[in-house]
Amino acid sequence: MSKGKIIGVVALLLAAYFYATPYITVHQMKSAAESRNGEALSEYIDFPSVRQSLKDQMNALFMKELGKDENMKDNPFAALGAAFAGVMVDKMVDASITPAGITQMMAGEKPSPKLGQDSDEPAEGTTLAKPFHNTKSSYESLSKFVVRVNANTSDEGKFVLRRDGIGWKLTEIILPLGY
Repeated sequence: MSKGKIIGVVALLLAAYFYATPYITVHQMKSAAESRNGEALSEYIDFPSVRQSLKDQMNALFMKELGKDENMKDNPFAALGAAFAGVMVDKMVDASITPAGITQMMAGEKPSPKLGQDSDEPAEGTTLAKPFHNTKSSYESLSKFVVRVNANTSDEGKFVLRRDGIGWKLTEIILPLGY
């Protein structure tokens, strides 16, 4: 085999691997979630980024709902209520975004308060559905990959992975509209 063909084959293999890396990462996340290995799952998650994206979405949703209420527009306590709600959203998101909570979200479920913050095991009587069982995955750019959970339904949530060096990390979870 000539030197040019070898270089071509190596380049093709590298390109194939480069293309497959987010799919490999999603598979590894799924395996870690199924085996309830929170430490392994955590390696693929940028927790501060995921938490902030969810806080932003929840606060925007709250403000949208608050804006719909005509009685709240003239209420002097509305601003105080909005500030208090923001603090509550922050605490709720911080408590829910754990490896166990993300595993539930990967299965298309809402994080359960029955799951302990420091535990990857479900509370007694709680079962977890299979993570990433009804999904569609695709690139949105060279550095952005999206996994759609409950794909093609009104409850479709999105897990956004972004390139992190040569690997990928979950950086954002986009909640379904009816969340």
